[in-house]
Amino acid sequence: MIRVNLLKDHTVPVEKKQPMMTASKMTWVGYVYIAAVVLVAAALGYRFIDSGNAIKQAVAENQSLERELKEMEALRRQFLELEQKTQERQGRINIIERLLESQKGPVKLMNAVIQAIPQSRDIWLTSLEQTSTGVKVRGETRIPEVVPDFMGNLKKSGIFTDVDIELIERRDEISSFSILLRQ
Repeated sequence: MIRVNLLKDHTVPVEKKQPMMTASKMTWVGYVYIAAVVLVAAALGYRFIDSGNAIKQAVAENQSLERELKEMEALRRQFLELEQKTQERQGRINIIERLLESQKGPVKLMNAVIQAIPQSRDIWLTSLEQTSTGVKVRGETRIPEVVPDFMGNLKKSGIFTDVDIELIERRDEISSFSILLRQ
């Protein structure tokens, strides 16, 4: 069995402990402690508010960037459409240029004859045939005075060196004519 003496032994000198803090020291430490808590709370509050503002700014900037992205995407689509149209038109231009380059002989001859027809257009061409001496153009008109205009326009085209009338024949209201062209 163990025995414990709960009575105080007066023979052993007891040291008197000094109180750790006095009331004035305690007040000063309390103020420091409260000031530290207030500073920490203020710093945390500032951080919280600042991070809230930063989030708001980031969200606003994100929305702004998304709007700009949509605008840029629309502009990009328009650019691609215009570029496609440009390529299509350039392709058409290239085809026309190749056709113009490939026009020879009969095509140039036909173009010159068609462009030589007077503006009054009271003239009809019935045949165009190539002979050993040149090209023979036959046609009809209600107004015989149009034939000299037609011949003058053929001379001005620069393709024909000689334009001669072969025949003018009047039947009822229509005149038939034949013109010989030399290149």
